[in-house]
Amino acid sequence: MTYDNKDITSGLALFEKDFGLDVSYLDLANQPDFSYDQAYLKIMRVVEDLMERDFNALINVLYRIDVSEQKLKAALAITNDNPAAIITKMILERELQKVGTRKKYS
Repeated sequence: MTYDNKDITSGLALFEKDFGLDVSYLDLANQPDFSYDQAYLKIMRVVEDLMERDFNALINVLYRIDVSEQKLKAALAITNDNPAAIITKMILERELQKVGTRKKYS
């Protein structure tokens, strides 16, 4: 599924809400539309920070936003990519799925 910049911005807003963290440093309100790459980089900053400071909080957030634990474990097992990059991609894709579902039924 393809997403336009407004969908991506909505996904970032969900990310901000779902994480329940102070992510004001991401400056989401001052940019009306984000590209996928911009959103990815912003989420990556939070994921890397949580991996370093509070891994349990990251796990709780992944559970709360319904990132599949099985898919995450499988993705981490089959690749040598940076774990933060894999987690970031899964978070962004999940938030964008939610945006798509809300658009479909609203």
